[in-house]
Amino acid sequence: MGSVEIYWALTRKDKTHACNNQTATNESTVQKSVFLLEAMPVYNESESIDTISEAETAEEISEAEVAEDVCAAEAGELAKESHASVTYQQGINDFYQSQAENQKKKLDTIHEYLLYIMSPFIYEEDMDEFCTDLLRFAMDHNYRPEVEWKRYKPKLSSFDVRHLVWSIATRLGLGKGKVYSNDDCACYIERRFASLCVTASEESLSHSTLRNLTVTSNSDQIHCDYPRKDGLLFHIPLQLGSSC
Repeated sequence: MGSVEIYWALTRKDKTHACNNQTATNESTVQKSVFLLEAMPVYNESESIDTISEAETAEEISEAEVAEDVCAAEAGELAKESHASVTYQQGINDFYQSQAENQKKKLDTIHEYLLYIMSPFIYEEDMDEFCTDLLRFAMDHNYRPEVEWKRYKPKLSSFDVRHLVWSIATRLGLGKGKVYSNDDCACYIERRFASLCVTASEESLSHSTLRNLTVTSNSDQIHCDYPRKDGLLFHIPLQLGSSC
């Protein structure tokens, strides 16, 4: 074999050997890669998702619980405010109801007194009208009648009507710093009982004279009825039975 042929033979042999070695190397590399893949830990994707979901769910529950607590606290505050408002309004209602009941009791007591004490002087068919006007004054110290009362059985004196009005006003609060004043009573008397408030010479009595409500005379037919211990009841048969 010539030198050229030997060279090509050796070269081809070397190439074949080299090729074989390369193939072996590649196979070894592939095998090692497979081993590496097999050795790497395998993560369960569904377990990872479940863990995240549980964390998110726990957070959502925590937020919901906080929201519920806040709502409960707000509801509690609203309930307290509502209760306070109801209590406040109830206090107002009860106060005015009590005031109305007390006022009605006073008016009923005064009306009963008028029916009894004025029966000798006022005709029965006129009694409602007569009492109604005096009860208006009993409800409002500023009330001033527009019409004079003129219908009597026997005639009264200014002393009688002054005593009558004083007996009523003193049970409603008469005096300095109270609801009724002597001026209020005098103004009512000089308008409602004008024809009775005159002198022997038919001259009108002065306002200052009419302010003297408890002054007496020998001819008095209606006397001052001084309040009893309760401050309201009069000395008439229907009310004398009550405790003094």
